[in-house]
Amino acid sequence: MSYHSILLSLTLFTPLVGAILVYVLGKEENRAKSLALGVSLLPLILSLVMIANYQWGSNQVQFVEKLPWITDFGISYYLGVDGLSMPLVLLTTLLTTLTILFSWDVHHRIREYFALLLLLEVGVIGVFISLDFFLFYLFWEIVLIPMYFLIVEWGGPRRKYAGLKFFIYTHVASLIMLVGIVALCLNASGQLGYLTFNMIEIAQKVSFAREFQLIVFPMLFIGFAVKIPVVPFHTWLPDAHVEAPTGGSVLLAGVLLKMGGYGLIRIAFSLMPEAAVHYAWYMAILGVISMAYGAFLALGQDDLKKMIAYSSVSHMGFVVLGMAALNAKGFNGAVFQMFAHGLISGMLFMLCGILQHSTQTRLISQLGGVATKMPKMSALFVFACFASLGLPGLVGFVAEFNVFIGAFATYSTLALCALFSIILTAAYYLWAIERAFFGIANPNLDDNLQDIQWFHTVPLVVLTALILFFGVYPAPVMEM
Repeated sequence: MSYHSILLSLTLFTPLVGAILVYVLGKEENRAKSLALGVSLLPLILSLVMIANYQWGSNQVQFVEKLPWITDFGISYYLGVDGLSMPLVLLTTLLTTLTILFSWDVHHRIREYFALLLLLEVGVIGVFISLDFFLFYLFWEIVLIPMYFLIVEWGGPRRKYAGLKFFIYTHVASLIMLVGIVALCLNASGQLGYLTFNMIEIAQKVSFAREFQLIVFPMLFIGFAVKIPVVPFHTWLPDAHVEAPTGGSVLLAGVLLKMGGYGLIRIAFSLMPEAAVHYAWYMAILGVISMAYGAFLALGQDDLKKMIAYSSVSHMGFVVLGMAALNAKGFNGAVFQMFAHGLISGMLFMLCGILQHSTQTRLISQLGGVATKMPKMSALFVFACFASLGLPGLVGFVAEFNVFIGAFATYSTLALCALFSIILTAAYYLWAIERAFFGIANPNLDDNLQDIQWFHTVPLVVLTALILFFGVYPAPVMEM
């Protein structure tokens, strides 16, 4: 057996074994941290090995692993990656490693914290590589558990409310999605003559009636739209971000939100194309509303972290608009936006965590003149803001440009309306930068604020380099 044939299983289960080892052996603080960091590097290395052996430009599923599992119900252990999932797997393994290193100064219940981060990685990777509906839903639900406990145990003052709201919203949406998935599989079994949960087999051999698609597609859309999140299903996100610890916010924005966009493309759009065409206009409108409404709300925030949270609602609206365009440019832009937003939002939440730790506040009205006291952190924050607002030469511009080109080809008037959100995005970022970093210095702030430390530097430098690299040369992701 070639090691290529088990790369996905190794990538998936290494963090699970690591989570157990961290919890059992990590009674000493340094040992827990070192073990968690070492374990998190292995999936990252494995994902880089897959990238190195990936057949570029192929539309076939690669690194396939398929074994019978619950045969009476047609359930199999079926893993694989393609141009949609491979960048997201790499993003997940990268951000998990960087988050663990960035969390080096966490001291509360160390082994539980790092074990939960690794368990969260297992769930997210499982969602991106599962090609069996049962397996997909299993990992989809697993993700909720570690994120819930990260929020309620290491979060802010309203952490219990935020954690419960996160769990209820996403779990109810998951149940609605499950009804749609079961309906898909049962309908497919009627056509095939046997029950199967195999996504690829259903996509290749089954054609669903238009009426059936129009009924089931909204169920799937709601399940995935809550995770993205799309307005009006977005209200759980700002609370979860504001109360979550920095590491939780990085992974929540960086990879968990991408599960919704991934599910829409992988399942809803690919299996129900007629319904996708029928509902495309409505999805495009929701995408534009999310872009504008999220930007408006971000403009009115005093809490930097809440501002970044609402900016995520706005930026994930680009994903929905790109998919609703129903053309190659739009889809490529949507997928690249998921990857780009993961890098940028992860960096923004890290910097916000540093700022709060040093100044003991995230409120813009209580900051001012921070650039003179924390020059390195301030320079990186400005850079990340420019990347998020779509400055040419940085990764955010490439994603947004492709989305707008695709959307303009299908909905020219709607695409022009969506451009307004870019103006708002520039407004709230520049306004926040001016007041928090270059405004009048707040006399209540310490003159000797601690700037970025060594365990902050490595993750921030890596993310900065990737934002620059993929902004100038996006081909490695776009050509997948």
